[in-house]
Amino acid sequence: MNDNFINEYFGIGIQNGKTPENLGVLWRSAQNLGATFIFTIGNRYAKQACDTHDAVKAIPYFHYDTFEAFFENLPKGARLVGVELSEKAANLETFEHPRRCVYILGAEDHGLSKKVMEKCHHLVKFKSEKSLNVAVAGTIVMYDRNLAKPRS
Repeated sequence: MNDNFINEYFGIGIQNGKTPENLGVLWRSAQNLGATFIFTIGNRYAKQACDTHDAVKAIPYFHYDTFEAFFENLPKGARLVGVELSEKAANLETFEHPRRCVYILGAEDHGLSKKVMEKCHHLVKFKSEKSLNVAVAGTIVMYDRNLAKPRS
């Protein structure tokens, strides 16, 4: 029998994503980089030409109208990891990804709200002079997760 407290998994999603194209690119990367599930909070996913692998049909996709509904449904034992340029955020280069976690990204123009950041178990950032497109930022985080690094 699988023990979900030993097995690794991760999900990734966006709160109030600004453009559907960014969602499509992030989902394509999520499928390629091993995400167990994908999600949206607020704005829903719409089929995009850039999601050429049709990730929403290949891995579970969840939608939540509010952050509160999303937070109430976090998988048991999963850590919420916010991706945000914040002084409180750990550097991705040295971050030990939790075995079981959910990565949350904010809208391209506003990022994560203070309320969301306060609910995150971890915040991560990476070296970048300016903010990046949300799909690119999420892809970098997932790529880093796939490196041979210790897990927490």
